[in-house]
Amino acid sequence: MPVGVLSARGAIGLATLAALAIGVGAAAAVTPGATPPTFVDALGQTVSWVTPPQRIVSLSPNLTEVLFAIGCDSSCVVGDTRFCDYPPAAVRIARVGGIVDPSLEAIVALRPDLVLATRGNPLEFMESLRRLKIPVYALEDRGGLSQVFRLVREIGAVTGRWTPGDSLARSLEARVEAVRQRTAGLAAGARPRVYFGELEGALWTAGPGTYIDDLIAAAGGRNVASIAAAAWSALALEAIVMRDPQVYLGTFPGADTPERGREAEARVVRLLRTREGWAGTQLGRHPRVFLVQEDRLMRPGPRMIAVLEAFARFLHPDLGWREP
Repeated sequence: MPVGVLSARGAIGLATLAALAIGVGAAAAVTPGATPPTFVDALGQTVSWVTPPQRIVSLSPNLTEVLFAIGCDSSCVVGDTRFCDYPPAAVRIARVGGIVDPSLEAIVALRPDLVLATRGNPLEFMESLRRLKIPVYALEDRGGLSQVFRLVREIGAVTGRWTPGDSLARSLEARVEAVRQRTAGLAAGARPRVYFGELEGALWTAGPGTYIDDLIAAAGGRNVASIAAAAWSALALEAIVMRDPQVYLGTFPGADTPERGREAEARVVRLLRTREGWAGTQLGRHPRVFLVQEDRLMRPGPRMIAVLEAFARFLHPDLGWREP
């Protein structure tokens, strides 16, 4: 059975953990040639093992998706959250609670060799697991598209699946590059202005440094939220309207079905045409709306690349795309 070994440095203080968690995009130090292999996570904690972990608990849906995508099935992923619903096999795995409220007792009962976490999980909870000598590896999943590729490789490495992790990352990188090459020759005027985010209330949107911003640019668009001061922030409607977006990129909750998508699109179009502030914009007069089921876009992982490909075809159908 694999042996999880915490670093001799032991657990660090919660104040230090919180400070480390502020940094975005820090690549973990991975030394696969070491004996045993040693991995330093996004919070500065060290994990090593004698043999690759065989019992893994995932505390985030996107981590679960990556695990399955690199060949970890339900015999390896023994626990995940109640939000982990893709692939379908993930639903049949033992639940250990939610992202912000995982159960310590449920995880301990599963006897994991490794727990994978992200900054969305409580720092105090990770500390509790470490005090019980349960190896925890925290991954950084915020940042641009390149961070998604790093995430895939990192999960592959820390689980002992270097080859499938690197292979999947290379495949995703190649697909993104193929889209970028196709849209690279577009003049600025041929790149539609795109708004992603809320249409009512606090207009939360994705600014520079986010994978959404990268996705819009790679697809051949211009993100109107590039003016935002932070990666994720709320903008005033006046600031968005001043940029005169031409395309709306959004998501809808629930089932990923064509019917659900059409219903959601109809609601968005109706809002854009009738709501004060939006009605007088290009989006209000001539709505161009691209919606996708929210989990496919809002979970940084492999499925996001298919969204990029579809969005690029939507923005620029005349670029001679191959059929998906």
